[in-house]
Amino acid sequence: MENLLVPYQATKKITGNRVLVFAPHPDDEVFGCGGAIMLHVEQQIPVRVIIVTNGSYGISPEKESDYIHQRQQESIIAASILGYGNPVFWQYRDRELYYGEKLIAEIINAIHETKADLVYTPSVYEIHPDHRALGMAVIEAVRRCANTIQLALYEIGQPIRPNLLLDISDLATRKMEAMGCFTSQNAKQRYDLDIAALNRYRTYTLPTEVTAAEAYLLTNTEELAGDPLQLYQSEHARQQKKRFTLDPEDLPLVSVIIRSMDRPTLSDALDSVALQTYPNIEVILVHAKGQEHSTVGNWCGRFPLREKLSAEPLHRSAAANNGLDAAKGDYLIFLDDDDWFMPHHIARLKMELDRYHSAVAAYSAIQCIDESGKEVNRYADDFDPIQLRIENYIPIHAALFKRTVLDKGARFDEKLSLCEDWDFWLQVMENGEFRFVSEVGAIYSTVKGQGSGIRENKVDTQQAMITIYKKWMPRWNDEVIWRIFEYARLKKKFEKQQKEVIRQKQEIIALNEKITAFVSSSSWRITHPLRVFRRFFNRSG
Repeated sequence: MENLLVPYQATKKITGNRVLVFAPHPDDEVFGCGGAIMLHVEQQIPVRVIIVTNGSYGISPEKESDYIHQRQQESIIAASILGYGNPVFWQYRDRELYYGEKLIAEIINAIHETKADLVYTPSVYEIHPDHRALGMAVIEAVRRCANTIQLALYEIGQPIRPNLLLDISDLATRKMEAMGCFTSQNAKQRYDLDIAALNRYRTYTLPTEVTAAEAYLLTNTEELAGDPLQLYQSEHARQQKKRFTLDPEDLPLVSVIIRSMDRPTLSDALDSVALQTYPNIEVILVHAKGQEHSTVGNWCGRFPLREKLSAEPLHRSAAANNGLDAAKGDYLIFLDDDDWFMPHHIARLKMELDRYHSAVAAYSAIQCIDESGKEVNRYADDFDPIQLRIENYIPIHAALFKRTVLDKGARFDEKLSLCEDWDFWLQVMENGEFRFVSEVGAIYSTVKGQGSGIRENKVDTQQAMITIYKKWMPRWNDEVIWRIFEYARLKKKFEKQQKEVIRQKQEIIALNEKITAFVSSSSWRITHPLRVFRRFFNRSG
């Protein structure tokens, strides 16, 4: 069973038509994946190498310029040995690389510019903070790409658990020559010998003829889109302990309010918050289950978490109001403990609200999944104020809204135990417009009997909707009421037309079946000569 943990065979190539390599510092491109680069070059596959920082940490200002130039020249000379051309230098400062939207956007632009379908980056298990930040940013950039991209995470300062070992036995001497170009670094420590030893160690599970190998953790766009947390199961705890700061920008605080019934899925919900690319978040965990709820600590990844305790169980509206009372953010969003966010969710919604200052809320498309993870539905309706007055199509965790709506009195109606989110959105809508982001931003679990939004009792749901209609109808003017009934009338007319189209199609199918049956009949075949003679006679006449 050991081969389930580490490969017992090595490959001779990693497939790709255009290759893009991200290196956090000058030398990482050779130490981490120099063998892979040479194999791509041998196959005449274009390779672009981007070295993201200048590698000048700890150098005095008067010597910094010369040191940066030296390190760049070392990479240029090493590049000539590997044979891929010259690297590109982005000039971020050493140890000032942060996982956030700015870096992710630049990486996405580079992927589009090079049309790369294979991208290399350091793994998220690396020791150096620049390595980790770059790895996380590249992972998120690849996850967002529309086309399929293969991602190869490489190791330098921290061994990974690989799913691919690349045989570089024939290239080990040449890689050693390229690593020797980095005299400024090898003078501090023989990194070239360390990496050579690592490449030798990687042959531990391989046949004896393999004498050097590079280790990679391969994933791709589809895998990351389906499970954006897959690469972080053990990394989360490590970052939580270190309180790793991913973005220093001073942005408005966003409060994520989780009404928790202490479901086993709570940890996944919290992990999805921890992975948000927006850097300034607080988490309010409302113990809706009451005293029996387990505690989770003071941190959600790098974000502070505060628990709102309750001596008694709380229904959904009361739990929501408790969360609103505890939240300090300028922007707020809800998340139930059986659902989760995609990493870009809050950042994208906040960006949309920044673009449209008159809007008070922004919401994304929501993917609904069953217990097997299969999509069963999707909420993806553009904003229509009349439709929202008729029924709710915005799940609670789809929308980020401004605190200003709370200042104007919006709260959850604690008389409602169902459809309370719909009533709340109607209140929010009284204060301004909603903006819709068509990209899926979050996942909605519809597991039977478990989903916090699942309403199996249609009678109770119907009664809750009637209660909300009675509450809001007196507040709507004649124009709004007329548009609601006009909406229903047009919908009925459309449904009637659709039924007529279906009826006509069914008639056509029935007639075609009769014609086919008649043409296939024996009488039709027997009378064929007579029909031919008649056509001939008519033409002759």
